[in-house]
Amino acid sequence: MAEDRLYILWESELDRLELDVLRVERLLKGLNTLPAEPWDPPHAPGQLPGDLIPRAQHLLDRQARARADLQRALASAQKQIAYGDRVSGATTAPAEPVYLDLEA
Repeated sequence: MAEDRLYILWESELDRLELDVLRVERLLKGLNTLPAEPWDPPHAPGQLPGDLIPRAQHLLDRQARARADLQRALASAQKQIAYGDRVSGATTAPAEPVYLDLEA
């Protein structure tokens, strides 16, 4: 019975982690997502059951891809912000007139 509980606990923790990855994947696709809750490691005695290891490994791979995608998206956003700042600085009219044409 204790092993069943431990198995269910680990399954639910993997479900929680998978939901977090799904949120990031949806965010990267420009879809609405719910705010993520902070993840705390499970307080379970023992190790992850052996038959859940492939699922955990797959989830770890998805997390790594999502992290890399987020890093690329952040770098792209930072470049766009820098470009916007340069364009804005080059095209903003001065706050006060620079000269006055008296002959016009």
